[in-house]
Amino acid sequence: MSDLGLLAYYLGIEVTQKGGEISIKQTGYANKILSDTGMLDCNDAKIPMEPGLKLTKVTEERYVDTTEYRSIIGCLRYLLHTRPDLIVSCKNRKITYEGNQARTKDYGITYGHEGGNRIQGYSDSSYGVNTQEGKGTTGIVFYFGNSPISWSTQKQGTVALFSCESEFIAATAAATQALWLKRLLSKITDTKEQKVTIYVDNKSAIALMKNPVFHGRSKHIDTKYHFIRECVEKDDIVVEHINGEKQRADILTKPLPRIRFVTMRQLLGVKDLLQQ
Repeated sequence: MSDLGLLAYYLGIEVTQKGGEISIKQTGYANKILSDTGMLDCNDAKIPMEPGLKLTKVTEERYVDTTEYRSIIGCLRYLLHTRPDLIVSCKNRKITYEGNQARTKDYGITYGHEGGNRIQGYSDSSYGVNTQEGKGTTGIVFYFGNSPISWSTQKQGTVALFSCESEFIAATAAATQALWLKRLLSKITDTKEQKVTIYVDNKSAIALMKNPVFHGRSKHIDTKYHFIRECVEKDDIVVEHINGEKQRADILTKPLPRIRFVTMRQLLGVKDLLQQ
């Protein structure tokens, strides 16, 4: 075996290690995507997706090179390893990639020692955004200390009747991820499993999670989503309320206006690594 020194580049991800911190970004990979798609000279875009955009299925048949389309989407999905702020746009297949990436291709994530060895998560949902199917979007992000380590967004499997139910469904998805992460951390560090805190910005949903008694507002919800009730009862997970302005998963559920997007991107943990 050969000692090649500190890791600097791996599968398109650029790694910088200094001052007890590890930073990752994909500047070179972003440039490659822009070059391959002929978008190096495209106009600037301030945000990756227009707020309030309504996505509908195309009724008229149009020719699309499916191979090229899937290739581009695959490239964008791989870019999400260091750019969780673009996840909603990539999932919705409507990203103004060229302009936003031309300005932010040096953005990435830094991992440090701040925040201790604890895992905490944020769970959010958008209710009624998908106008055709009526299904909400779940957004989840988990942190180890102050650094994001896991994030996802997905369309919910069932139609929620109100926002509280949509938040309840999202929190259940976060609970399954929380259990896996805390068990993984316990195995790696050979320590006792610790409770994971999940922050939700809907008080009604939190009350529903902590109430062991089924009632009129929850009896219609699919049984599998009540898994989080058991997690709370066993004290495996703690659910706490957080103000919507500080809900870090908000950026993962829907397109945001420019100022809100920039604020949430910084809160999420994505920053300009070129200026560091």
